[in-house]
Order: sequence, then structure tokens, then C-alpha cells
Amino acid sequence: MPRFIAVHTAPWTEEQLLEMQKYMSQLPPGISYKLTYCDFDGGKFFCEWEAPNKESIEQLFKSMNMPYDAVYPVRLFTAAKMGFED
Repeated sequence: MPRFIAVHTAPWTEEQLLEMQKYMSQLPPGISYKLTYCDFDGGKFFCEWEAPNKESIEQLFKSMNMPYDAVYPVRLFTAAKMGFED
């Protein structure tokens, strides 16, 4: 499944992020949320997703009225394996 990183700029708190996680079990088929790197002081959030394409994630954010800066297709390179994971 293709991977994506979504970048969000928002003044979210830890409590708000925890509240949002309740909705992650209600995602459309084929879209999977994996994790978020949080910079609460800077208001930046970097979320990993798996989905058929970038547009499906953008549509999801729009339907949820969730602000986002961009969605990037990515590949995972791991130091332990010294290579890319598919």
C-alpha cells in the first residue's frame, strides 16, 4: 500500500490530538492512519498514512474539515536494513 506523510500546521494540544484519535477507527476502507510526529510548540504535525492515492487522504481531510498544508508520497528507508521498505 502506498505511504504518505501529511503535514499540518495547527494549534492542537495533546488533549485535542487524543480526542481526534477516536475517529481514526472510523476511516474509509483502504485508508490507514499509522502515526504522528508532534511539534506542539511550533504547531506542526507530521502524520503517516497508507492509502491508495494522495487524493483519497486529501478528500478525507476535507470531509473532516481538518487543516493540512500538504500530502507527500514517501518511501521508508531504514538504517537497520540499509534499504527501502515497500
